[in-house]
Amino acid sequence: MTTADDRALVRDVLDAKPQAWDRLVCRIADTVWTACRLLTSDDAEARNAFADVIDSFHVDGFRRLRQYDGSSRIETFVALSARDILAERLLRLFKPADSAAKGWSAFERFFGADIGRIIARRLPGADREHTRQDAYQEISVALISDDYRRLKAYRGVGSFTGFILHVADRLLLDFIRHTMPNRQPTVATALSTKLPPSLEEIPSDLPSPEDALLEQEGDRLLSMATQVLRQATADLTEAERLYVHIALGGGDPIPAREVARLMRRPVEEVYKLKQRVMDRLRASLDKHPAVKTWRASV
Repeated sequence: MTTADDRALVRDVLDAKPQAWDRLVCRIADTVWTACRLLTSDDAEARNAFADVIDSFHVDGFRRLRQYDGSSRIETFVALSARDILAERLLRLFKPADSAAKGWSAFERFFGADIGRIIARRLPGADREHTRQDAYQEISVALISDDYRRLKAYRGVGSFTGFILHVADRLLLDFIRHTMPNRQPTVATALSTKLPPSLEEIPSDLPSPEDALLEQEGDRLLSMATQVLRQATADLTEAERLYVHIALGGGDPIPAREVARLMRRPVEEVYKLKQRVMDRLRASLDKHPAVKTWRASV
């Protein structure tokens, strides 16, 4: 389904059309359940959380649902909303001292990938993997310190996801200020000319919570589509797989005459091989639900 279909479905719900609410719940049930299971591995508690999230979309005349503007798929909007709705439950896990470890595990399942993306944006480059790992550890330590003081500072105003991404980005900038001069002077010099002296004045270029979730969802679906293509390739004949390996294996396509020379086959046969391979791959991709979902999201 497209975002236009999602907008139409939400309008039907708001207009109280028959069965519209049931259809919406069917659409978002898996997304909500996934978010609830990230919070806890206990089925009973997950079911209670699931009911609370679903109810939150229904109360106050669908107040929360009215915020949906169609800029993303309804599942993405719901996933982001569910994390905010579950924020109170997540924070409650940190209050008893004996369950803090459980709370932190749930927090990392909720936000670990988002924090990693923020770090990758601020510290790009294959040669900085070790620095990115250090940054993640430093951010984690800062969030854990003082009995999770920074996490507990959330007072329910605004998006919990946005609050967490903002805090993580500020901690990352603090890490960069303290470590980059020692590790990469040239980069530190560039930073010092661009960043204002006060940490609070540093502008943030991190994506919005919705953009971050869209990017994460896109990466996941693209990975699924790649896996589908890999499986489809495995079903080709030996000659067809050889063509794929020679013609496409190096990244840039190779001219048919060069492929024919390497395969020691007539160029006319190579053209036919190419047509068969492309037709079979397209057919495998077009009919796979993972690829359909990915295409609808881009």
